[in-house]
Amino acid sequence: MMKLEQIKKKILAADGNDLRNRKSPLHLSASAVVFKGQDCFFILHPYLKEVLLPAGHVENMETPFACAIREFKEETGREVKFNAGERENLLDINLIHIPRNPLKNESSHFHIDLRYRLCLDSKHQENVNAELPVYLLKEKEAPDEFKKYYYINKG
Repeated sequence: MMKLEQIKKKILAADGNDLRNRKSPLHLSASAVVFKGQDCFFILHPYLKEVLLPAGHVENMETPFACAIREFKEETGREVKFNAGERENLLDINLIHIPRNPLKNESSHFHIDLRYRLCLDSKHQENVNAELPVYLLKEKEAPDEFKKYYYINKG
């Protein structure tokens, strides 16, 4: 409940700023949690230099679920599958501090990050063209923050 209270405070403090506006102090983002067997997909973030889930900013007129799908494809070069009408599988919501990035002229800000469980589409994995370095990590290799998502593949 503490996490939700922190998110609520940030939203109220944003004073009506559009969560899709990259100049605002609070942005909406979405992440993809995708497994191949027991291994989860991660990328190396180009600015933060950290291993993270594929993720990005939710664009205007885009849902967070659609953003997670788009970002996974852009960053890993791989497709995910879902059935029409499938319920969005929201796993988690987090408040993430993003440090100042002078290369993009972005000030320090926060993301409200919605994390979705997506399924890899193994039929469309030839000619993979990833935007970022991609890692398939086992639970013991994953950053601590993400280890909790490995329960998905445990029966």
